[in-house]
Amino acid sequence: MLNINDLFVILALVIGCAITIFVAVLEIFILIFIWEGTWNYKPDKRRGINLDMLISESSGDASLARFQLLIFTFVISMSLVLIITSNKPPAFPTAIPDQILGLLGISSTSYVLGKALQTQVKAPPIEPPPTEPPPLPPEQHSDPYS
Repeated sequence: MLNINDLFVILALVIGCAITIFVAVLEIFILIFIWEGTWNYKPDKRRGINLDMLISESSGDASLARFQLLIFTFVISMSLVLIITSNKPPAFPTAIPDQILGLLGISSTSYVLGKALQTQVKAPPIEPPPTEPPPLPPEQHSDPYS
């Protein structure tokens, strides 16, 4: 006869497998959308995720801040996965070092500040408020009926 602890272990395994299958299917769909958006150009049917300008600005120029944020995010996430899976048994670390979070924060802040500076430069100049025209000289009307 199974006791309650064995049932909870089985329930945890079932829920873990269901979540893993859901995430795997979600990743497959995302990869399909990336494939559709990047490689299959159909002018009449635009769908998918286009990664052509992943680290580019809207003008097409390369963005160092976007590239830095992308690389730091991948490096930190892969390092965290390595730390989690290297423990026996795999476990989430009790504390994430402040230096890692600081590097990710600096990278994110540089991207946000770069974006803010770009929009500031591209903003149209502020026009001064309209001034009132000088008053017109009084006109001398010759009223034929007066």
